[in-house]
Amino acid sequence: MVVTDWSMPGMTGLELLRAIRKEPDLQHLPVLLITAEARKENILAAAHSGASSYMVKPFTMVTLGKKIEGVLQRNQDDSVTAES
Repeated sequence: MVVTDWSMPGMTGLELLRAIRKEPDLQHLPVLLITAEARKENILAAAHSGASSYMVKPFTMVTLGKKIEGVLQRNQDDSVTAES
């Protein structure tokens, strides 16, 4: 799983997400984007680019843990469905 912030030096989290989705060996990785801005256009861009989920700061570690668990569970469920 990849957890990345939207704002990073050198590239955005969205650019990282798009690079991951272009790599056949990495396409299956769940990606959680974290941002300080709850802008609708950012959320839509993340969804259209293949983000597994999106979180807006601030949040607690408990909330982050639950979000990660949910993303991993969905990813596992998708893997089982794909194998069937």
